[in-house]
Amino acid sequence: MRLHLLLIASLNFALVATPARGAAPSGPVDGIYIHFADAGLLTDCRTGKRLTVATEADNAALERAYLDSREAPGAPLWVSLLGHVESRPRQEGGGHEEVLVVDRFARVDPTRGCARSPGLASARWRLVQLEGRAASISGQPTPPFLLFKPESGRLSGSTGCNRLNGEYRSWGMSGFAVLPLATTRMACPPPLGEQERHFLDALARATHRIQAGTQLELLADGVPVARFEADDLH
Repeated sequence: MRLHLLLIASLNFALVATPARGAAPSGPVDGIYIHFADAGLLTDCRTGKRLTVATEADNAALERAYLDSREAPGAPLWVSLLGHVESRPRQEGGGHEEVLVVDRFARVDPTRGCARSPGLASARWRLVQLEGRAASISGQPTPPFLLFKPESGRLSGSTGCNRLNGEYRSWGMSGFAVLPLATTRMACPPPLGEQERHFLDALARATHRIQAGTQLELLADGVPVARFEADDLH
């Protein structure tokens, strides 16, 4: 009887963990997960890539654990699972996107973050995405970037048009906030001026951060608002 039960359990696991034809093989994944507006997103700790999480297989267990453990709505949380990636048509707009299928949820841990990610002070963080769109760098003498000084709680950088500096707060695995910033007052051409306004607004609204791979992402109550790439690591 015991052997019979073990065979059934093994078969059930194989059925759960077998990816669809043409999908990437199932394997262990650890990352930073957020859930908002009935959608889940996971940032892979190894690559920094952000993936939409499919609402199937063992996703319900992941959602329950997240809702039970998060510190606030939309707060990022480290998770571990067995999953695979599939290319599927986008639900909105054309083309395809990579989707993570949770074959078997493992655990969450509010005290953990991505290992081997660069610290805030160890890099110059170049803006690569703003409110879901690629950051524009055409016509800019200096691409938008941030530099952090944790010992003094200060940050500096550029909007791509004006210099900025001020204070920030970072706590726990994901807490983050920027205090009102000071900037120079140089007039910016229309495309850069609009991006500057959105950039400063994103910094002012940030409530959390995700650090994975060489990526830093700022969130406002669960909504990704700005994404940065680490340059000049030291």
